[in-house]
Amino acid sequence: MRFYLYQLNGKLGDMQANAQKILAFAKNLENDSCTLLPSLPLVQHPYAEISHVGGFLDRARKEYLDCSHTNILFESFAADGSFSWETRGGIVQNEKLFKLGDIAIFAPHCPQCGFAEFLENLSVPHAADLVYFAAAHQFYEGFAVQTELAGFAKKHKKNVVYVNACGASDGTIFAGQSMLFSAQGHMLLQLAPFSEDSAYFDFDGKSVQAENKNFPSVTADGMLFLAAKQAVCDYARKSGIKRAVIGLSGGMDSALVAAITCEALGSGNVTGIIMPSKYNAQTSMDDAINLAKNLGMTYYIMPISEITRSFESALAPSFANEEPFSKENDTTFENIQARTRGNLLTAFANRIGAMVIGTGNKSEAAMGYCTLYGDTVGAMEPIADIYKSRAYRVARWFNDSKKHACIPENIFTKAPSAELRPGQKDEDSLPPYPYLDAVLHQLLEEGKDPETITEEHLSTDDIMLIYRRLKTSEFKRKQCPFPVILTSCPFGGKWNPSASAKVF
Repeated sequence: MRFYLYQLNGKLGDMQANAQKILAFAKNLENDSCTLLPSLPLVQHPYAEISHVGGFLDRARKEYLDCSHTNILFESFAADGSFSWETRGGIVQNEKLFKLGDIAIFAPHCPQCGFAEFLENLSVPHAADLVYFAAAHQFYEGFAVQTELAGFAKKHKKNVVYVNACGASDGTIFAGQSMLFSAQGHMLLQLAPFSEDSAYFDFDGKSVQAENKNFPSVTADGMLFLAAKQAVCDYARKSGIKRAVIGLSGGMDSALVAAITCEALGSGNVTGIIMPSKYNAQTSMDDAINLAKNLGMTYYIMPISEITRSFESALAPSFANEEPFSKENDTTFENIQARTRGNLLTAFANRIGAMVIGTGNKSEAAMGYCTLYGDTVGAMEPIADIYKSRAYRVARWFNDSKKHACIPENIFTKAPSAELRPGQKDEDSLPPYPYLDAVLHQLLEEGKDPETITEEHLSTDDIMLIYRRLKTSEFKRKQCPFPVILTSCPFGGKWNPSASAKVF
């Protein structure tokens, strides 16, 4: 019997389109083959976000996969809203087992959280020849189920197939990486991360022979890049958007986002807008132009000095009667520059029917080092869950993968700066990024109490100031574009569960 793993990238709620993709995949398959799919392939995840809208669950239960010439086993909803299984072809259910000829398949419902504990406590019928997990596991850095699945297969002496959802729904990315394990715990197949993929294996109930397919090998930094790329690609495709606009500053954040977006949508669909002021160094504009040329994207230069002067002139009479509330830290005219740029980006995107892609990183979001309605405009932020110091490593991976310095070397070596006032450097307002990021990682991903955190380059007062700024900057993060989720503690729903519906 030949089994196909179809790692489907479907569209949330579009049951008819998802069914058509499955039927197109199975159209020319053999009568005695069987297709195995991820969790809820007709509905897709995260279905909880739309499950209460317009009789969604009733429609989901009525959706039919019209296929009789081959076997398909897939997860669906029962009449009471619980999970159930659907079959097409000659599959017969016998208590907890599905019989396909002489092969017994055990297919328990696979939870989206607590998978390791679930495997540890799962009881497997002795008669099962193959254990099939249909999953929709979300990606985050450090996501790995290979060890648990290998150990499970070896412990129960069963062949195990794990078919995971892939692709992205807004900022939620599904990991893909579907796998096949022998009863000895050896991994025989692994599909691509994030993107749609398929493979087959032959199984007679005892011996298993997998398709000769290379295992994907990507570094941790590469996984972040590819995940962000998939999120941009799927957001555009599933929203019907073809073009994107990015503000190019000549700095690392906009360079990395431009690289991700060009890879996701194609360079011909991406436009960079360079918006220099009197504070921008010529080298910054040169770096932005070289980046755009290296990536093959169109770019325009739109100077903002005259526009900002018009704002300053309009405000001058009223400002003459008002004192700044904080003379030591008056950022009024810095923010005018950022908001001018935000206006130009959104106006240009509006004109050509494109979306603005935000360029904020996690370090800046944590500290509120950004301007509402300025550098925070956009439909989404691909690197909002990547710390600033990590962005350089991800960018280096991209250059290495291209075997070319697409992102100019000067962008890697110059000091980060918003260039909103003379001689400005980010470190004038923030601790050096490597030290700041080390503290933020302990606060967020590790969940440590701020009083227990140590960083040899920062004082206790510095650490407590970081913690206070993290808390007081939430009002900005609530109004930012949604982040692409890449870690175990992104800003948004997981950071503040009341801010959005839970994914699962």
